[in-house]
Amino acid sequence: MKTQSKIFVSSVFLFASMAIAGTIKSSGTAGASQLLIPVGAQNIALGAANTATASGVEALFSNPAGIGAAKGGFQGTVSQMDYIADVNVFFSGFVANLGNGGSFGLSIKTLDFGDIPVTTADNTEGTGENYSPSFSTITAAYSKSFFDRVRFGTSLKLVSEQIINTGANGVAVDMGVQYQFADQPIAIGVVLRNLGSRLEYQGSDLEQTLTPEGSQSGSSSERFRVKAEAFDLPATLSIGVNYKPMPGLSLMGAFDNNSFSVNTVSFAGKYTMGPAWVAGGMSTQNMTDDQPGTATDSQWTNWTESIWGPTFGAGLNVPLGDMNMGIAYSMRNEKLLYDRKARIKCLCCCSI
Repeated sequence: MKTQSKIFVSSVFLFASMAIAGTIKSSGTAGASQLLIPVGAQNIALGAANTATASGVEALFSNPAGIGAAKGGFQGTVSQMDYIADVNVFFSGFVANLGNGGSFGLSIKTLDFGDIPVTTADNTEGTGENYSPSFSTITAAYSKSFFDRVRFGTSLKLVSEQIINTGANGVAVDMGVQYQFADQPIAIGVVLRNLGSRLEYQGSDLEQTLTPEGSQSGSSSERFRVKAEAFDLPATLSIGVNYKPMPGLSLMGAFDNNSFSVNTVSFAGKYTMGPAWVAGGMSTQNMTDDQPGTATDSQWTNWTESIWGPTFGAGLNVPLGDMNMGIAYSMRNEKLLYDRKARIKCLCCCSI
């Protein structure tokens, strides 16, 4: 077992050595940003710092290895979150413990943008019609413990984005591992998220009918198709550590190496007392860029400072016969660019 532990720890540090600081130059180079929206009350409250300890349904987003730590034979959740720009995020999922066969999880996340006015080049103020984009992610995950303190997990995500008659579909994969030291209250987690092929928008709305310039009256129009540029998925390598200095208290941190933007470092703490828990955290950005001479101090701050402020959440588990129902609430502070205002984003979650 000591040999297995050494091999695992060596692998963790190998992953860590692969993580390099992101740069401002890579910002905005990936699409399918819905994959980055966290779900689950504890995930929000901990600010994505729970890579090493995420368990049950919450792990479907954070680290698929953690679904193997689900308590009981079945765990389900339903949640709703008020996100940026009045977007509503709905999430539901379940995890089933298959005994020696491991654990299986399934979830769906959808985004509700509300009604958006349709505008055209000839009707910039709107045509009187409305549309609502349809964004969703369906996730299937599997986890299994191969050694005493090691869990491995993987998940497959079906990503769909539809805007009127134009859309993009793709597949993404997560792979994660969690390790608990035998003689120390320390756990380590590593997860690679959103690995997959590039996505490209296609559909009839990218087709246009135009009359060639200089054509004589009565000339027939020609149909053209606009080719949308394919975009990468927002791949992320996350390395997390959890430390329990005393019963009920967990202190954790995570480093996210992002392929699409600057990297982030998150810290959080969680205290559990009986059926109740309370948690909070903070995220910051890690960069290697130097401020260009063309950018003012104010512009550079807006480009590089994390838009996420402190996080907070609390939950309570209530026994109901043979089941337990958990009700949780969490919020995340968002710093808007330039006007420096702050908004509170909230999430309510019920699990059985």
